Amino acid sequence: MPCILENLTQPVCLTLIYNLSSRILVDSFIDCGACKLETELDPVSRNLTIRVPLIVEGEVTFTDNPFVSGCVTTGVRLGTR
Repeated sequence: MPCILENLTQPVCLTLIYNLSSRILVDSFIDCGACKLETELDPVSRNLTIRVPLIVEGEVTFTDNPFVSGCVTTGVRLGTR
């Protein structure tokens, strides 16, 4: 019989770095933990950094024959901070 943990949530911070001169996405990554919505412009490199707080929702399933676990993302929404 599987064991299912539902309604799990985790605050994360999505960071996007976009170069205004070249119009190219330089980097993007997600960090665990909360952050606040903010932007920052580096006038030398012309990189615009955008941080967006998100809440990731999901569930984890454990089965016993064979012992396997799996995680499914069920939603992503804008975080509040």
